[in-house]
Amino acid sequence: MEITNVLAAFARLADAGALEELGDLFTADVEWSMPGATWRGRAEVLSGLGSMRDLGHAGPDSGNRHVITNQEVYVDHDRATARSSFLLVSQGTPAAILAVGSYHDELLREDGQWLIARREVTT
Repeated sequence: MEITNVLAAFARLADAGALEELGDLFTADVEWSMPGATWRGRAEVLSGLGSMRDLGHAGPDSGNRHVITNQEVYVDHDRATARSSFLLVSQGTPAAILAVGSYHDELLREDGQWLIARREVTT
């Protein structure tokens, strides 16, 4: 449940939170990979996510929402993997699905808190 809460918190904060709050969900050496980009380290990932906000794909001003579904979580001591599907949905009327994809996450438990150490996004 703790891991699914981290993944849900990411979706909520990607849409409505501050970038600094997103940073609290990542390890210091996090790696983010998606078609066309790979970012390494918390600062680079937050910069990349900020650029996605600048393009209007996410963030409080975008009106878009990430919906995460079909989660599978596998825990092995202080390491975990998670797979999930996502929809990026517009807020308009009628709402439209803007993107469909999947996340493959690796998480680590650091000081009792689960953090995303690696995320691979496919669309």
